[in-house]
Amino acid sequence: MSDIVLLITDIRHPVVNFPPALYEYVTGELGLALVLVLNKVDLAPPALVVAWKHYFHQHYPQLHVVLFTSFPRDPRTPQDPSSVLKKSRRRGRGWTRALGPEQLLRACEAITVGKVDLSSWREKIARDVAGATWGNGSGEEEEEEDGPAVLVEQQTDSAMEPTGPTRERYKDGVVTIGCVGFPNVGKSSLINGLVGRKVVSVSRTPGHTRYFQTYFLTPSVKLCDCPGLIFPSLLPRQLQVLAGIYPIAQIQEPYTAVGYLASRIPVQALLHLRHPEAEDPSAEHPWCAWDICEAWAEKRGYKTAKAARNDVYRAANSLLRLAVDGRLSLCFHPPGYSEQKGTWESHPETTELVVLQGRVGPAGDEEEEEEEELSSSCEEEGEEDRDADEEGEGDEETPTSAPGSSLAGRNPYALLGEDEC
Repeated sequence: MSDIVLLITDIRHPVVNFPPALYEYVTGELGLALVLVLNKVDLAPPALVVAWKHYFHQHYPQLHVVLFTSFPRDPRTPQDPSSVLKKSRRRGRGWTRALGPEQLLRACEAITVGKVDLSSWREKIARDVAGATWGNGSGEEEEEEDGPAVLVEQQTDSAMEPTGPTRERYKDGVVTIGCVGFPNVGKSSLINGLVGRKVVSVSRTPGHTRYFQTYFLTPSVKLCDCPGLIFPSLLPRQLQVLAGIYPIAQIQEPYTAVGYLASRIPVQALLHLRHPEAEDPSAEHPWCAWDICEAWAEKRGYKTAKAARNDVYRAANSLLRLAVDGRLSLCFHPPGYSEQKGTWESHPETTELVVLQGRVGPAGDEEEEEEEELSSSCEEEGEEDRDADEEGEGDEETPTSAPGSSLAGRNPYALLGEDEC
């Protein structure tokens, strides 16, 4: 059904979301162009983003790699260490500031080689950029309903059946772009960023998108959004949880995943936790996953209903949600990154990415920050024990970067060790 396939991955762990078998099937058997979208680039250091881009170019030469984020952030701006407990809500033209639509357009132009007129898409990007600049100066909140209507079509299951590689390409002068990927990698957010406003419901809960839908971005560009695809994997369960593939609300034993996270980033230092058995706060005490959960429950006031003991299960779920949301940032490195880290930090593409993120970042938008009550009093979709930091259908929240960023000076990722992968 699609002329171009977009495979969306999370930049924090792209190899987890990239199945080589799909690459071979799409580029080999189907003969279609495959565009790899490294999404959520605001949650990783720019040098690491560029390193992953070159890694995929080297190992998969037929890939077109695009960097994307719906919520760009200037990495040169110092971050408050307490931002792990806060969430930023962007008002106004938040979706029009997406970073990556122009890169995706250039990739599609290189694939179609003039067979489809994409000038209307380029004009739309120019209008979105101009509108976002105008919105910053106006100081008025833009309503979601404003703007041209987007034609939405819901397809039946039969429409998702493969029709083979012999079908007509670019039928009626329209290029069809299909978005596939694991749950919770940002497929729906990518479509909202391309459209320039919210047309797709988004949520941090894996499996939120349940239907196959198409959206006409312009008269000659059609986007297809489908539910997340789960491919056979030998990944450990704790990594699937931290990657957002496995729903946190369904975990019966979350402490192993918390230990996996704490062994790779200094959770207790980032959250300023006090060891539950420490009488002297300045003394060093060994930490385990249970100690971290108990200390977090004590700090947040999570108590069981009857005995009023520290609710470590609820605290563990809260920590895992912080990691999935990107407020506790766990990023994996490509092979050899540590030895060549200086080279990647001085790479011209790294400097270009930093400048581009600063140019389209949310500095001119009106934002409000509120301390988030990480509780499980709210229920969503009939599931209990779910923290209130789950994003509802009407929420548009800005992921923040590594929470302990300014502890290490201006580099917001200096606290990430060399062996967290």
